[in-house]
Amino acid sequence: MRHGFILLLGLVLSLPAAASTVRLVAATPLMAYADPLALDGGNGIVPSVFDSLTKVLPDGSVGPALATAWRNESDTVWVFELRDGVSFSNGAPLTADLVVDCLRHMTTPAGRATPNAIETATIAAVRALGPRTVEITTTTPDARLPRKLSRLRIWHMPSFEKAGRSAFSRAPVGTGPYVIERWVNGEAGVVMTANPKAWRPSAEVDRVEVAIVTDATVRLQILLAGDADLAANLDPDTIAVLEGEGLSAHIQDAPVVLALALRNVDGTIAPLKDPRVRRALNMAVDRQRIVDTLLYGTMNAAGQIATPGVVGYDPALAAYPYDPDRARELLAEAGYPVGFAMTAGVFSGQIPGDTLIFQQVAQDLATIGVRLELRRLAFSDFNRRRIAGDWGDMSAFSYVWSHYQLGDISRSVEQSSCLAPAPWFCLPELMGEIEAANRALQPVERERLLKVISARLHDVAPSLLLVQYASIVGVAETVDHFELETDAIQFGKMRMRAGAP
Repeated sequence: MRHGFILLLGLVLSLPAAASTVRLVAATPLMAYADPLALDGGNGIVPSVFDSLTKVLPDGSVGPALATAWRNESDTVWVFELRDGVSFSNGAPLTADLVVDCLRHMTTPAGRATPNAIETATIAAVRALGPRTVEITTTTPDARLPRKLSRLRIWHMPSFEKAGRSAFSRAPVGTGPYVIERWVNGEAGVVMTANPKAWRPSAEVDRVEVAIVTDATVRLQILLAGDADLAANLDPDTIAVLEGEGLSAHIQDAPVVLALALRNVDGTIAPLKDPRVRRALNMAVDRQRIVDTLLYGTMNAAGQIATPGVVGYDPALAAYPYDPDRARELLAEAGYPVGFAMTAGVFSGQIPGDTLIFQQVAQDLATIGVRLELRRLAFSDFNRRRIAGDWGDMSAFSYVWSHYQLGDISRSVEQSSCLAPAPWFCLPELMGEIEAANRALQPVERERLLKVISARLHDVAPSLLLVQYASIVGVAETVDHFELETDAIQFGKMRMRAGAP
């Protein structure tokens, strides 16, 4: 039975799929629905319903979205010009006043309590200068404001106030190419239909159905059975299976580096306070073997905290070599000629194959006398410890240097410094460099400063770098054009193959 997998799992997908319908099986439930004030849960749902004033482009630059241009009137005053002819899905025109309403909401106690408040924390005042002109004043010079505003979705405030945040998230009103038709799969999945009023309308797909299947093997089976057009978050070893069945895998590098954070604060073990030891750990791990044997060449070995295309990435920065002999010498110089013991708390499932990766890291470190105990943590426990900084006797933990947010390294650098709410690594001498980069309004100077910070972090080695993440999406023959933008599937740009089964 063609739809046997879907019916068996109780997923609500259309039967049969129309030519302009795309069916996605995803791994992560849409816990926040389509809440413009929550962090995007992935799968491309929130960016399909809402737009931001700006967007971070794949090359790390900032491009237009609802705003077509912006400029500095002074170090603390920005002016944004809005796109003409934009309407919300309820027909209301986008105006400067409605944008001001959203930005002002973020300065209220309710707005400051939301996850996206970090993006608007420096905003002191906002006002409309005309029907399509918005002025924003910041408390201090904030060179990252256009980048930060790429993270803030613009919603229809009158509808939001009338419905309340929770109800609005289930029936949102935005300017994106899709609207929510209904929630399915226990409200973890969703059905979206094309928004006929969108300024960036869907090219071809007028219906998107997203079902949640947490098991990667089952997602693959559903795709192979023809019951879905896309299967997200697949493992590297599924690529050969897809290709053998005439399907394809879309592999896209992401601005994320998997690592082991090496704590140098609180009660962490003495060896990790020495940069020579931290560099030694980086030289003891054979990243390329991990990439070749465990990840089937789908990802790249990480050579620095930044990734290509991210502002702050420096191609001239030499990666740590795989050199166990030099690693042993560094340990001896630091006073640990026979190595030492350490414990790392790890949460599996951050990237495909990470369980095997951590096991290989432990084996590699053992060759230089470092005895690494891997302590598996449930996600809820791991997340609690991460937020509170409560790692107990664990001197390391699994970590990602993620640059999705702003397209540069500044946010991940802050979260890995003395500025973090619960610091795990702190070098006070870096604070001045971080603050200088955040104030630098000239892009060239800002990039130079971020490269300096990247090099400084490379030298002091706050983490054991492993691999650069890549997303793997299985694509059926029904799909003619598939595109990812950062971590969001671009349903509106997708095209379907004529005559496909």
